[in-house]
Amino acid sequence: MAGTRLLGACMVAGLVWIGVRALTPAAQRARQPVRISSRGAVACLLVRFGLTDLQPRAWDGRVRVEAGRLLALHNWRPRPEDQITGPDSWKMDTTRGENFRRRAWEEEPSAGPRPYLLVPGIVVDVEGTTGTRLHVETVNGNFVVEPFSLSLGEIRSYLGGAVEVQRVPYSELLSTKEYQDDYATLLVEPAGTVWVAWVAYANWKNEVRVRRFSGGQWSEPETISGDQRDIFLVKAGRDGQGGVWFVWSAQVGGNFDLYARRYFNGRWTDIQRLTTAPQPDVFPVLATDARGHLWLVWQGFRDGSSDIFARRFDGQSWSPEEKVSSSAANDWEPAVAADSKGRVYVGWDTYDKGNYDVLVRKWEAGSWSDLPPLADTPKFEARVSLACDRQDRLWAAWNESGTQWGKDTGFLLYRQGTRLYQSRWMAVAVWSGGSWQEPVAGIEQSLPSELQGYNDLPVLHADPLGNVWLIFRHRHPRIWDTPSAAPMHRAAWNLYVTRYEGDRWTRPVPVPFSQGRTDMRIGVGTLPSSELVLAWPTDNRDFEQFLFQHADVYFGRLPQVGPPSGEPRLRPRQPEEIATFPIHPNEAQDLARIRGYGIESAGKRYRIFRGDTHRHTEFSHDGNNDGSLIDAYRYALDAAQLDFLMVSDHNNLGGPDVDYVNWVLQQMADVFRVDGRFLPLFGYERSVPYPNGHRNVVFARRGNPTLPIPPEETKGKTGAAALYAYLKKYAGIAISHTSATNMGTDWRDNDPEVEPLVEIYQGDRVSAEYEGAPRAAWGNKPWTAPGGFRPAGYVWNAWAKGYKLGVQASSDHLSTHISYACTIAEEFTREGLLEAMKRRHSYAATDNIILDYRLKTPEGREYLQGDVLTAGRGFKLWIRVIGTAPIRQLDIIKNNRFVLTQHPMVQELTLEYEDRDLALGESYYYVRIQQADGEMAWSSPIWVTVR
Repeated sequence: MAGTRLLGACMVAGLVWIGVRALTPAAQRARQPVRISSRGAVACLLVRFGLTDLQPRAWDGRVRVEAGRLLALHNWRPRPEDQITGPDSWKMDTTRGENFRRRAWEEEPSAGPRPYLLVPGIVVDVEGTTGTRLHVETVNGNFVVEPFSLSLGEIRSYLGGAVEVQRVPYSELLSTKEYQDDYATLLVEPAGTVWVAWVAYANWKNEVRVRRFSGGQWSEPETISGDQRDIFLVKAGRDGQGGVWFVWSAQVGGNFDLYARRYFNGRWTDIQRLTTAPQPDVFPVLATDARGHLWLVWQGFRDGSSDIFARRFDGQSWSPEEKVSSSAANDWEPAVAADSKGRVYVGWDTYDKGNYDVLVRKWEAGSWSDLPPLADTPKFEARVSLACDRQDRLWAAWNESGTQWGKDTGFLLYRQGTRLYQSRWMAVAVWSGGSWQEPVAGIEQSLPSELQGYNDLPVLHADPLGNVWLIFRHRHPRIWDTPSAAPMHRAAWNLYVTRYEGDRWTRPVPVPFSQGRTDMRIGVGTLPSSELVLAWPTDNRDFEQFLFQHADVYFGRLPQVGPPSGEPRLRPRQPEEIATFPIHPNEAQDLARIRGYGIESAGKRYRIFRGDTHRHTEFSHDGNNDGSLIDAYRYALDAAQLDFLMVSDHNNLGGPDVDYVNWVLQQMADVFRVDGRFLPLFGYERSVPYPNGHRNVVFARRGNPTLPIPPEETKGKTGAAALYAYLKKYAGIAISHTSATNMGTDWRDNDPEVEPLVEIYQGDRVSAEYEGAPRAAWGNKPWTAPGGFRPAGYVWNAWAKGYKLGVQASSDHLSTHISYACTIAEEFTREGLLEAMKRRHSYAATDNIILDYRLKTPEGREYLQGDVLTAGRGFKLWIRVIGTAPIRQLDIIKNNRFVLTQHPMVQELTLEYEDRDLALGESYYYVRIQQADGEMAWSSPIWVTVR
């Protein structure tokens, strides 16, 4: 009986993996137009089968509509074995879900894997009235449903609980197959006209497209962004004169600024430029105040850091921009809301205290004032949404995660911070009566157990009836028991809708056709009939491979729910007292020191730029524990304070081999280019298994295609010749990583022109220096070798073959803040960074350690680490180290032999070393540092041919 109960509980967890997709794109686009102006004309039902099954079994069946019309029948969670076999029939089975398979280096569980079943389902669209009946026939029994008798989200059980039927939002595809469509927004005018806009991509450019529902039909899609071709995000608003506005961020002349277009009196105005600062202006949001003034709030970078700015349109002109935030740290992703009394609220999150906190300011009677901090604990608190209800209470919802987010995490660490997507939950608060309060029912605690945790991007909306709605994205993994400390292979995020009803949150309602990546932006509004409407993007991933298929935008309508039963029950919000002990209490000083360090050599001046060329996100098929693309840039700019970053998502399996994915990844590198402060590079990970090996591909210029991996290369039948030719064509380089693992190489190939560096250390795994080296694996201890053990791939072996490879460290999956690619460059430009990498002017470090290593000849010539030279006798190695803790050991290694080891136990040292055991020919020397706290640094070698 215990096993039976366990299986049943697991089936419930599998049950709610909601991801609706039409059988084919053609079937999607053939859907009937939604009758948004006809109340109750269309009902959408989600029917799930096999909830009580203990073993897999068939649930084939058909439907018939009495006193109505069947509009469409769709597969709820498409998998290859499930089929829609006709306009009214299907073949589906419950199937066993896959359990996570732990490997030698992962924590052993205290119990065996728990079996679970994946349940199939259908989405049925029915046109009719209250007298309509839906007859459902299955091989396990028949039942009848009255679709229009179900309220939104209501669930009814049939066949002894084996089947559940739920009323869900009706949806309609708005975008067209010629484009990849994303970043939806929505506006409803008082008379009921609905506007939906989104960003549409095709052929390495994108544009803002708009459709309008008026007079009972949708207009054709219309492009409103003119000749702009590089657009990020669009938002909609309406001014008091009836003008409809769309505001977006576009790159023109090398910088992202805000632009707008207004529809007024039946025609479009010219495009207006709303910002002119030389650094990016992004994340616009809009709201209309009680006087009819349209407020625009956004995140803008000024002098290397971002702030929150606002302007307002009074019907004639825009006010000058004013800065709303005041922190010297980065402020992020604002929200804005207005009440009926003329007050305007602006919320955002700030990194002012070294973690993300949520702040709110109020504009009233022409001046700004601060509200008490909304969320200012040491936790991650970010991405706030605001809404004012009809009683003029301000509601706020935001995301939370653990303390020390993005600080030290990785394979070998004892004390760790919080990984970028180790956890994610929601919180809600209400500003009422001059203080922050909260619903008596916590949002996360109110969710069904299978929906708790990994909930993203909460969006609040208050309707005229007094309902406060919350829309959020929840992650559904392919393998539901994947631990958060392991790369997650395949997942989908789906939209859910709930509302606060008196003293409880209603059961979340799944939104069909909403599956996609973590971060997909939506629009929400209310019709004059008080029905909630949504616009959202989807990438149409199925629930077998969970990979990008095609990006579309949908519109949906929820059936009317009526006013809430009473006033929302609230209670005072008590501040949390969370004790935290910084992993890096001196990080600010360490950063200032390394950023201020200059290298004067051979008449040139160099600086050390800290970066990471190996960071995965939601766009990797195994990156679903890594956080969103924007999370990666938040981490780089704030938690790690990097100078450069390259997001290196896997090229295949839904990655940048998909043209649109490649566009999004490369565009975001320009969105967050902050000249003089932060420079993202372009690239991806080309994931070829051993013996060819994984490589990160790096470019300084935008617009390059990927190089897909042919089967012959995967099987090791061909080598890297095609890759090297491709890199020369597009002026890029490749960097091998985890070279001594199953992702590594036996060093069969090298071209120093385009493969100048190797990742000698990776935070997610171990060192690739040599077997048994500090932070490296041992072959007879598999738990020390994450990713497998391939000793031929150690870096020492590459150097022994004569390869001229410099070194860097990088993160890969999960790990943060312990892997730095320290690049010694003359100029802080993308081209300057890439040129330094090509010259191997680079070292690897696990902390902000300064490792200045040079070679000086008796004739006065000087060379940097990574250089190749010819010299006579008498040259000296010059080493300058400034650590972040006392230096426990310094090693000089020549031709893979230790020639000097010291234990200085000082934090700062300068050392000269002359090799008195010289022989003619080439030798290479590198330096390794180990601190008392375990942090390390590895220099690139200097190669000397003694004449």
